Amino acid sequence: MSVLRDIIVGETNRPTFAAANTFARHLADSLGPSVAAVVFYGSCLRQSTDQGLMLDFYVLVDRMSAAIKNPLSAAFGAALPPNVYYRELAHEGRTLRAKVAVMSMARFMRDTGPGCFASSLWARFSQPAIVLMARNDVVRGRVQDALAQAVNTMIAAAQPLMPARFTARELWVQALSATYGAELRPESVSKAAELVDSDLARYIAVTEAVLGAPLSDAHYANTSDRTPGWANLIWNLRRAQGKTLNVLRLIKAAFTFQGGLDYAVWKIERHSGVKLELTEAERHSPIITGLKLLPRLLKIGGVR
Repeated sequence: MSVLRDIIVGETNRPTFAAANTFARHLADSLGPSVAAVVFYGSCLRQSTDQGLMLDFYVLVDRMSAAIKNPLSAAFGAALPPNVYYRELAHEGRTLRAKVAVMSMARFMRDTGPGCFASSLWARFSQPAIVLMARNDVVRGRVQDALAQAVNTMIAAAQPLMPARFTARELWVQALSATYGAELRPESVSKAAELVDSDLARYIAVTEAVLGAPLSDAHYANTSDRTPGWANLIWNLRRAQGKTLNVLRLIKAAFTFQGGLDYAVWKIERHSGVKLELTEAERHSPIITGLKLLPRLLKIGGVR
C-alpha cells in the first residue's frame, strides 16, 4: 500500500493549468468554510486544457447541510450523493465552465472503499486526480488515502472477471468497460482502451503496486478465488444497481441541478452549433424547459 500511496501522492500534488486552479479557489470561497477539499479530475486534467471542454470537480465538505443552503437540496445530497451543479466563471476574458459535484468527506471515504458495492465513485477515482485545495495536510492525506483505496477496490472488483493470465493493460480495459456498463450511457471497449493507453505507464505502475511484480512476460496469474459465474452475477447486480441509481440521480437533478439549463444550452451549442437564448420565463420553469431541450440533447449525444 505504501508504494501505491506514494504514486497517488505524486499524482495529487502535480501542478496543473491556471484556469483549473482559479475555479477551484472560486468553489472553495463560494461554498464556505465547510469545504474540506477540492478534487480535479476528468478529461480536462488528462488533456491539460479546458478549451472547448468542461472542468470536472468534486468538492468535499464537512456536512452537506453546512455547504448547501437549501435544506431540501442538502437532504437529497446526503441521501443520494453527490449533488451536481453547473457553474460558469469569467476568467481572463473568457468563460470557464465546470460540472461540480458536492458530497461529504465521510461519504467520499466510504464510497471509494471495498465496502461500497456501487462502482461509480471508486471507478472514477481509481483514475488520476489532483487535490487542488485542501484545508490542511491531514485532510489532504485523507483524500489521498481514499484515492489509493479506490485503485485497490477497482482492481479487486475487476480481477474475478479476468482469465487465468492477464496483463495490467487488459485488467484496466476490462475494469473500465465493466464500470461503464453500470452507467446509463455506457462507453465502448475502445473508449476504455483509449483511456488506458493514454497513460499506460501509470496503470502498469499502480497494478504492480497492488498485485506485485508481474511474470517475466508481463502477465499476472489470476489469484482470485471467485468463479467466472460468480463474477458475472456480481457485475450484473452492480449494473442493475448502477443504472437504478443513475435514474434516481437524474430525478433528483431536476430539483437540485442548479444551472442545469445553462449546461444543456452550452452542450447543444457545442455539439450542434445552434445557439439558444433562454428567456427568464424558461429559467423559472426548469423542469418544463428541460423536457423541451431533452430531445436535442439526446440527438447530439449530450445526456450523461
